[in-house]
Amino acid sequence: MTTSPRRRFKKFSAPVAGLIFFCDNASENFRQVMILRDEYLTQERAPILEALTKMKATRLVPFDVPGHKRGRGNRELAEFLGQACLDVDVNSMKPLDNLCHPVSVIRDAEILAAEAFGAAHSFFMVGGTTSAVQAMILSTCKPGEKIILPRNVHRSAINALILCGAVPVYVNPQVDERLGISLGMKVADVIAAIKNNPDAKAVLVNNPTYYGICSDIATITEVAHAHGMKLLADEAHGTHFYFSKKLPPSAMSVGADMASVSMHKSGGSLTQSSLLLTGANINAGYVHQIINLTQSTSGSYLLMASLDISRRNLALRGAEIFDKVIELVEYARDEINFLGGWYAYGKELTDGDSVFDFDVTKLSVFTRAVGLAGVEVYDILRDEYIFSWSSATLPTCWLTSPSATALKILSGSSVLWRTSSASIAKIRRG
Repeated sequence: MTTSPRRRFKKFSAPVAGLIFFCDNASENFRQVMILRDEYLTQERAPILEALTKMKATRLVPFDVPGHKRGRGNRELAEFLGQACLDVDVNSMKPLDNLCHPVSVIRDAEILAAEAFGAAHSFFMVGGTTSAVQAMILSTCKPGEKIILPRNVHRSAINALILCGAVPVYVNPQVDERLGISLGMKVADVIAAIKNNPDAKAVLVNNPTYYGICSDIATITEVAHAHGMKLLADEAHGTHFYFSKKLPPSAMSVGADMASVSMHKSGGSLTQSSLLLTGANINAGYVHQIINLTQSTSGSYLLMASLDISRRNLALRGAEIFDKVIELVEYARDEINFLGGWYAYGKELTDGDSVFDFDVTKLSVFTRAVGLAGVEVYDILRDEYIFSWSSATLPTCWLTSPSATALKILSGSSVLWRTSSASIAKIRRG
């Protein structure tokens, strides 16, 4: 008796949680998978949030870590943080995927984040943007190789150089003598650094700086690529650039190779959650290996869920949110400048070079003209008015990505600013 040959079916896993097909026509199978993925992975979804919600409904009994046992093992912690928080502070398990090697819901959430930010790939980072910046540099430079970067980089970049043994080639940013702040890099200075160091592997750009100052990242990216160098962007303060046409261009929109984005600073996620974005010319698999060298193997689902939820919020409502923020900041800036003495600077600083653009959501107030150092105003606002600013130096106070409520309090508070003379007198008496 003749038997027909056994058909060999090819196993084909879909890039969607829970979908696996067996088909002898791989190309047709792939087409079907992509259709299903597109239907499943829309910006309305939040895969990690959905998986955590399903897990809670199963009422799993925790015989694994963490030791607080969803609050039962630490009642004081449960009272402080709330039961809802501890219920989802869980360990990696099959239904929740694993950050070190995501194959389902975390992978899907990263796909959606990449789409929302215009990147080829995204990685969820639970060690803050510090770990994202370090991963960018570690995956680009080997011991003894050069990287061009501004002198006012974040300490995470310096620490990355120590870890990988790369050699920094510094470009000194310009300085505004009156405001006492560092500005951006001049394109001419970057070109000179590239010509003097043609063997450099990458150029790193702050987009923007802590003070809202932007270099000409589009031109710098073009020049770096023309010389075979990667363009890395520290966008710790630039999450909102991806969701408003009224703001400076984002790194990914101008062709940068990698960008570290602090979602928690202006994107609404929990502190220490961040994204690392990569472009089409970057080996995402290699970058992931580098990330796993230093990132925790116990990725926090609180942080990852906050990234997932915040990405959805920005993708669906980001333009509307930041349009409102821009409107309120401009109103506050005008009101503060109207008072006299105080100077809330803005786009008037732009010169097309070292201040190529300015982040108008950054509300920075120059205080020295009224006889107060920025740190003194910072203390007054925090101690007397329970008002938290981002930071302060001798001449300036900064309010980073302010909320609508904070701006209404600030711009509408005649008490706060019109009693400044009394506050000055109080400080001087003290």
